[in-house]
Amino acid sequence: MKGLWTIALVVCVGAACSAAGAPDKAFTVVMLGDSTTLCRDSEPDKKLTDLVQAHLAGDFKLNVNVVNAGVGSDTIKGGFQRLERHVFKHDPDLVTISFGLNDTGLLTPEEFDEYLLKTVNAIQAESKAKVLLVTSTPFVNSKHFWNARFAEKGGLDEYMDANICARMRALAAKRKLPSCDLHTLFKAEFKKNPAIESKVIRSDGVHLTDEGNALAARYLAPVIASELRAREGAAQ
Repeated sequence: MKGLWTIALVVCVGAACSAAGAPDKAFTVVMLGDSTTLCRDSEPDKKLTDLVQAHLAGDFKLNVNVVNAGVGSDTIKGGFQRLERHVFKHDPDLVTISFGLNDTGLLTPEEFDEYLLKTVNAIQAESKAKVLLVTSTPFVNSKHFWNARFAEKGGLDEYMDANICARMRALAAKRKLPSCDLHTLFKAEFKKNPAIESKVIRSDGVHLTDEGNALAARYLAPVIASELRAREGAAQ
């Protein structure tokens, strides 16, 4: 075993390597989203995009530059409108699309549908990038200032899940797009251990803590890695 590690180190010293010993292809991933992608209040090494990049490099040995294209208070409509300056200029191999939180209060479900489809179509038409759809992490109803506004609609988070996240899931299924359903995954974590909720979502009921960013990154990184490996394999 020691001899095998020595050979690997000699072949790969100074660079990431593939099974053949050649430097891995450098990938670019753009994460398009709102404030939960931006992570304004997190330190650089605790932001979602930085944690995803660390997982891709450390766990999957991929040479990836992850670009943070999150904008606070943004919706899918705003994301569509900034594709040229925040996405296409990076010539990405993969783009993650994560919206829904602000959309719940600022757009109708039909508008969300319209602009999500426009965004996916534009990325597929104007770039070589794969598209990965990512549902929003949950609201904590009792802590968010929209709570009363959605009380008669079944609850804030319930409304988002049924009217926004569900539309993202439906488009992923219809167009056979890869997806990462963070909303369902986080809710499953809360069901297993209710105490986790307050550890991963801040006191405002919407933004993620550093621990929340870490949880999201652990779910996202394997999906991104799988898609990049598939692209790498197809190119060989």
